[in-house]
Amino acid sequence: MAYRFRKSDVSVEQAVRRIALEQIDGALALIRDEPDRAEAVHGVRLCCKKLRGLLRLVRPVFDGYAAENAAFRDLARMLSGLRDAKVLQDTFDGLVDRYADEVDSFVLASAREGLSLLGNGEAEPTATADPLEQCLSRLTAARERAADWRLDESGWRALGPGLAKTCAQAGKAAGHAREEGGTVAYHELRKRLKYHWYHTRLFRGLWPELMEVRAATGRQVSDLLGEHHDLCVFEARVGEYRDAFATTHEADVILSLARRRKEELEGQAWPLIGRLLAQPPKALEEYWGALWAIWQAGDRLSDPEAGD
Repeated sequence: MAYRFRKSDVSVEQAVRRIALEQIDGALALIRDEPDRAEAVHGVRLCCKKLRGLLRLVRPVFDGYAAENAAFRDLARMLSGLRDAKVLQDTFDGLVDRYADEVDSFVLASAREGLSLLGNGEAEPTATADPLEQCLSRLTAARERAADWRLDESGWRALGPGLAKTCAQAGKAAGHAREEGGTVAYHELRKRLKYHWYHTRLFRGLWPELMEVRAATGRQVSDLLGEHHDLCVFEARVGEYRDAFATTHEADVILSLARRRKEELEGQAWPLIGRLLAQPPKALEEYWGALWAIWQAGDRLSDPEAGD
């Protein structure tokens, strides 16, 4: 399913409904047909994020934004526990793979055992229902609503303000992360930039070569800051449950590795973030608006959709 606008779309409103329904149908299919539970959880959460990105784009002209955004946010949160169960171990394994030659193998082996105890230290609450099954019913209801979404504007007026607003929020978040650092500031920056990445993908048709480069940069930033966030969560958990380790030295070793990796990720991410946010939001809105007008004026038959 193509997460993008098409020339064949009759209107922006119709396009938004089409994209939303495609994402919801994809999530429903994963729940019903994907045998790998972890893959289903990952896929449904991804669909929810893409739906929220779409909603952010039309937020200024969509009266139902707040309710629908909350609905898809809550859906993703229902599945977060299923995803987060592996984050600690996966983060530890990533650190080991990267720095194994620099740390005593005995310390790492002992730390792995402590981490296992840490992960099993709290019993999961008994669920009254399968979260994926709960998502199935909620997504079915969301599909019925999405089929009737209405926007207050048409054409670029329905899209430009949301694009600029999201970029402005990303710029503000970048300033806070630069000045303050910390888990909360970087997590907020990651979210704002991820929405812009989704918007870039939606507008791929305006100038595929340009948008593909920008989308690749957005994807890279998302991956870097995603790993950064996992390391922040990892640090917090290890710091909170230091007693799970045989000695505090083991905890200190893996915490120092986590901090080192975070600094590396920040160094890699900031130049890319600077490129994405180099253009002021209003200027970006006007530039992409001009590209939209050129694209819309072109031959609709010249928009092949093979290979989406």
